Formats: sequence, structure tokens, C-alpha cells
Amino acid sequence: MWDFLAGTRRADVHSGMREIVRRPGGTLAAAAILLAVTAAGCGSSSYARRERVDRELTAQVRDRIASTPALSAARIDAKSYSGVIALLGEVPDEESRTRAESVAVAVPGVLRVNNLILVVKSASKTEGSSPAEGALIISRAD
Repeated sequence: MWDFLAGTRRADVHSGMREIVRRPGGTLAAAAILLAVTAAGCGSSSYARRERVDRELTAQVRDRIASTPALSAARIDAKSYSGVIALLGEVPDEESRTRAESVAVAVPGVLRVNNLILVVKSASKTEGSSPAEGALIISRAD
């Protein structure tokens, strides 16, 4: 049987390991090789574990925000990366923005919250209305 990663037959690899173990100090060398091969897989498993924890944390924060009566109608999303929550969306007032942050901080496992929620007054969203005094206007020329 071929070991496609190493490009050798598995029998050759096993006989080579037996040869290493037979040499003086070979047991230590074999243990070091085994440790290196085992440790190589640990990085991907920790990444998968972090991804799973981030998905669960994101879902918990989203559920808590959706179940908060004052925030259930707001357009707020949450994303997690290594326990840091980013809150995104729009709310009608500063109180809702602050409340969303406090709800997210209260979820177990949240290390920090980056509150990127915008406070958008309903009058400023009216189509055809002029922007507020001193507003930053960003447009794209196609």
C-alpha cells in the first residue's frame, strides 16, 4: 500500500521505524517523530474548535438580542471571532445601541464587544430629504 503523503510504501516506512528503534537511542528518536506527526494535526483541531465556539457564541448573542423586547425589531447582527463580538446594524436611538452592547457583554464567553451599530434617526432615512448639517456624504460614481 502506498503512503501518498510521503511517496513511499507503508511497509518501507514501518520497517524504517523498526530500524530507528533498534539503534541506540532510537526509542527517543521514534518518540520524537511520533510527537511531531501527532502535533502537526493539533493546529487544525484547535482552529476547528475555535470556529465551533465562535459559531455558538454568535448564535447565543443573536438569540439574546432577538429575545430582548426593546431590540427585537432592530436590525442588529453579531459576528464572533475568538470571543470578540462585533455588533453591526442600525437602531433608532443611542439607548438601543447601548442596550445591545450590554446584552452582548452579558453572554458567557464574550471577551469584548466592538459596537459598530449606527444610530439612524427615522427622519434621516426619508427618501428625498436633505442630509443633516455637517453629515458626511459618500457616493459612488458609476
